Amino acid sequence: MDTVILKIYGPKKFSFTKKDWFLPEINSRKYHELSPTEQLSNRMYLRRFVLKAPHQSRYTPKIDVLETLDREHKTIVYVLIAEFSVPKLLYGNSLQEVSDKDLGKVVTVFRDVLLRVGIQVENEAVASARVSAVHFCKNVPLPKDIRLQDILAELQRVDISKVFDITTKETKNGGQVLHIYSGTIERVFYDKVKDALRPKVKRKDKGHIDYEREVIEKYHLQNIEVFRYEYRIKKTQTVQRDINLALERKPKTYVAFRDLFTDGLPSKVLLKSWRDMIDSPENQLALIGPVDSFRVLQRIVEGARAQGGAHSMNHALIAYGLTCIIRDHGVKEFRRLIFSHWNGDHPERLNRKLAQASELTKGLPYSNGVAFVDGQIEKYELITRSLLDSCTVQ
Repeated sequence: MDTVILKIYGPKKFSFTKKDWFLPEINSRKYHELSPTEQLSNRMYLRRFVLKAPHQSRYTPKIDVLETLDREHKTIVYVLIAEFSVPKLLYGNSLQEVSDKDLGKVVTVFRDVLLRVGIQVENEAVASARVSAVHFCKNVPLPKDIRLQDILAELQRVDISKVFDITTKETKNGGQVLHIYSGTIERVFYDKVKDALRPKVKRKDKGHIDYEREVIEKYHLQNIEVFRYEYRIKKTQTVQRDINLALERKPKTYVAFRDLFTDGLPSKVLLKSWRDMIDSPENQLALIGPVDSFRVLQRIVEGARAQGGAHSMNHALIAYGLTCIIRDHGVKEFRRLIFSHWNGDHPERLNRKLAQASELTKGLPYSNGVAFVDGQIEKYELITRSLLDSCTVQ
């Protein structure tokens, strides 16, 4: 887990001792003090106060306070919104990874850091704060024989949506960062160490980074590629959908900060997000390893003959054609070509062909890089200071 956005709803959950550290200076109002226009407002908030504290030596969350209107009860509600990296708050860097058992430490450090910038909040208010966004992450140190650039090139061939225009990909910094967007979900892949060593304007992570660089130098990680996978859930409704599904709760149950530390939850959500991506029929075709084309055809023909039925040769040839074009050019380019000539509103027939091709190519391996990352995400061994000290990260 890395970045989270928490919402703490007043009243009496938080207070301020340095109101002038906010821009504009924070002050509270009662409903009767609002103008007639404000009392009829449909805006998400009436005023926004942004914490602009003097420079702190320690990592400090981004804090906003929103003044919101509850028209039904004719009251004003103040909402404290905190955005922060959990591992940076706890360890000063995001190479180290947070354990499911770290809730108490995280809450205590969060409270103490906020107290230094003039915000008083109780531990229970933090633990029960509502989660409106969360990034689940895993750092995977790669062995020398697996190149991160090769893995990124392979992942660029996948697609997330059945409808081709929902998902977009973006590569930055010479192909070092890959984004795959799909609605309120974003998947990001990059080299964690190289990103930390870049100038701020070119980094993916533009936050507090100095101590992270010290960790890299201390453990001689400069020449190690660390594949980082981030699964970013960016809206409250999607947070509720994914987390409640993992916790086997009702879909609209609000997600509290403490829920994110449920035993095994981060690994479960992250692994599901990864497998949802690589296990779809079309993406399985896209991620087939560097297997000779004749071997691909041989596997498909043998599978089609074993299935039997009418038109098995046609099925085999169609499956081979789909496999080759998708493996060479990616799912998105294939769908774009097909749906530029045929109606994309009803892709059911094409999806059946893709599913059949995926079935006939079962047994063909993923590339070494994708297979290695898959195994490491499933294993989910946290990168901790003790792991770094033991030199098991090579």
